Amino acid sequence: MFARLLLYGICVYPWLSSEISASTHNMSYMRSILKVLADGQETWTNTPIFRGRHVNQDELADLIRWLQLDLKVATYLFTTSQLPKETDLLAYQVSNTSVLTLLFCRSSEELIWYHLDKRMWHLRRSRLIISLPAERSGSYKALLTMFQKIWHLQFLNVLVVHKEKIYGYTPYPKVNYFEIKLEGNKRLFPGTSSNYQGYTVSTPVENDLPRVFFVRDHQTNERYIRGFAYRLFVEFLRQHNATLHVTNAERDHSPTSSVNMSWILQLIEKKEVEISVHAYFDWEMGDSSYPLLITANCLIVPVRNEIPRYMYLYRPFHWHSWLLLLVALIYISGILFGFSGRRSISQSFLQSLCHLLFIGNSTRVYQPSWRYFFVIMQLALLGFMVTNWYGNELGSFLTTLLVDEQVDNMEQVVEKQQKILVKKYEVSTLLRHVIPPLIEHVARLVVGVNASEQVTALLSFNRSYAYPFTLERWEFLKMQQQYAVKPIFRFSGACLGSPMVGYPMRMDSHFESPLKYFIMRIQAMGLIQHWLISDFNDALKAGYVHFINNDLPVKALDMDSMRLAWLVLLFGWLMAIFCFICERRLQRERFACFLQIQD
Repeated sequence: MFARLLLYGICVYPWLSSEISASTHNMSYMRSILKVLADGQETWTNTPIFRGRHVNQDELADLIRWLQLDLKVATYLFTTSQLPKETDLLAYQVSNTSVLTLLFCRSSEELIWYHLDKRMWHLRRSRLIISLPAERSGSYKALLTMFQKIWHLQFLNVLVVHKEKIYGYTPYPKVNYFEIKLEGNKRLFPGTSSNYQGYTVSTPVENDLPRVFFVRDHQTNERYIRGFAYRLFVEFLRQHNATLHVTNAERDHSPTSSVNMSWILQLIEKKEVEISVHAYFDWEMGDSSYPLLITANCLIVPVRNEIPRYMYLYRPFHWHSWLLLLVALIYISGILFGFSGRRSISQSFLQSLCHLLFIGNSTRVYQPSWRYFFVIMQLALLGFMVTNWYGNELGSFLTTLLVDEQVDNMEQVVEKQQKILVKKYEVSTLLRHVIPPLIEHVARLVVGVNASEQVTALLSFNRSYAYPFTLERWEFLKMQQQYAVKPIFRFSGACLGSPMVGYPMRMDSHFESPLKYFIMRIQAMGLIQHWLISDFNDALKAGYVHFINNDLPVKALDMDSMRLAWLVLLFGWLMAIFCFICERRLQRERFACFLQIQD
């Protein structure tokens, strides 16, 4: 029994002694720093405290008591024994301006850094003070490693305290730290800077019309990049004294190639890329900047159901109007028949037809009454308006092509069995916006392909498919058919939500706040719409797009164009023959009756 106790003491005593002896954080100096901050321009109401392994609990308890009683701030203690949850009390109850965080650790490899990262995921712009023990090395390399860890987590307002010395740092253009004097310094935190001092942002760039695309100058054979998303981001970097490095600039970017967003989003998720110039966002991966656009995402469908030219004759008026004109013809015939009792009903019908068609009447009228005069005047005005409206409408129809009802919702997409060409990584997003009763039917119509295959099919005007497109992409591509008599595609009402188009970036990126206000200024000036239109000319020269030339040749009215008129004429002949036969039979019956009466 004694041997076991001796062995236990030998094993436990070194750990206890190291735990006690390692607690050499200078709490009195930490109080001095916090006192200077409180007396100066810094104000805060919440102090999260992250305690590593080698911290004296009694000294830390005294510091917490002093913070609560003297500085009147709320404190929250976090250790490595607690599980970080996104729903903890720091998640949504505090802001960057009301928080000053304390971290007590020995090195940048401790587990407490993981808890700091998870619990402070939305408070990277807040103030952070890191306390290092005195026995830790204070060499340049050791402190630089610490600040590189801080920059990796994207904390900017940071002070590191070591052996009664205070250090701050700047990540621009590369991580570098400097010493800060406590005496006579009322503002210890360096604050955020709008000058990135030549900081380089490295990211891959690929074709993504109209947001980003490569253009080659045929005279100098140099390549440059266009697109409103690229222009905005490069202008932001220029305003903040930073540069963009395209990691795949030497790659051949053909006009039919397209960006692989799933690959770029994976790079951001792995923190190999901090931000992308391709405006896109997936809620499941990383974060996004302030949205450049919040735009409708709908299906562009091919224009179908052309109306034959022979049907143009009755298209100027709706069938309700034609029915009303027929009723008016019968009514006017009755009115004219009532004015002249000796005239036959057929003559009244022909006269009313002449008035409606605004043509001359062969019937002579001698000394008409005032009532008859006013009726004829009204009929003349009616005939003038009807014939002119009809002629103008028919003339405008003959200058273009008429189409019938188009695909405009998901029900019609299913009814017409319209195939939908979608990028593979967007199939689930498309089906998520379809109403539940139609999901199974729409899923059979969805064809998942690579991004380049979709772009190739669209730029070649493949009318076999419909394509999900955001409104700004459609506004760009529809410029190709601005001079076309017959449009190829149309923006339908079968919409799939209104996504936010922003720059994908890593969580808590240091670009988030300055880029937000820069995007808002660009939107207020209307530059996005200006760039969208001006970039079309560059895309036109580079061969990405071209104008659709489907001008219709002059086509004379042939027999097929007059098919409806021939049918009306044939119907008139048949009716005339039928009436003639009826009149002949009626005349014979009357003549037979007359002979019987004579006998």
